[in-house]
Amino acid sequence: MAFDAGFLYVRPRFEFGHGQPHSSWLGVEVNPIFTDEGVAAYAGARWALPYFQLRVGGRYWYTFRRSYLTPAESYTVEDLERLTGPRSRFLTWETELSLSLPLGPGSLLAEVAGSAVTGVDEGYYVYEETLRVVVDPPWVYRARGGYAWALALDGSLQLGPIVEVIGVPRRGTFVLRAGGIVRITLAADLEARGTFVPAIITPDPLSSKGGDAFLLGIRYRWATGP
Repeated sequence: MAFDAGFLYVRPRFEFGHGQPHSSWLGVEVNPIFTDEGVAAYAGARWALPYFQLRVGGRYWYTFRRSYLTPAESYTVEDLERLTGPRSRFLTWETELSLSLPLGPGSLLAEVAGSAVTGVDEGYYVYEETLRVVVDPPWVYRARGGYAWALALDGSLQLGPIVEVIGVPRRGTFVLRAGGIVRITLAADLEARGTFVPAIITPDPLSSKGGDAFLLGIRYRWATGP
């Protein structure tokens, strides 16, 4: 089990499978998400190896104060908050492959993912709450790369740069994000995490809603067995 909590969000993750917890295992995971803007639930399968992880699953979002968006060339934060259409709710199917490969004084980080956003009323766009991008359904692709330097001898402090590209083919647009991450190991099962990856190039000036900006949180992990 992993438990993430931070500024205005709570994200417990329950994992059931066979193997070495948090390292090499195959199983399923369930991930409810609670934020000030909506609630969601993710369920899927995960295959984890020491340096690679593959997950496949679906995530359903129900928002508290958003509606679907009328197609337009660009959107602002005010557009997202304006309740002018049907209530925003959708199901995103996602496949993601990630790696964390020891290299030099740290680790090389990479992720590639493909998503299909479904359940949106015909003729509307939707703001995908997890990807933080406006989508003309269904397709979205994402690629992220970076490097985490281990600045402490025991690896308890890691930080480094991150670059991410998200593409929305049916809108003919993409978002380029860049920034950094920091990870601080407080105990064997407790970690403080910070992410600052704002949008650098985007068709939609969404401020902090257009990227992972100023995300601060705590992750606690627990498992049965050795």
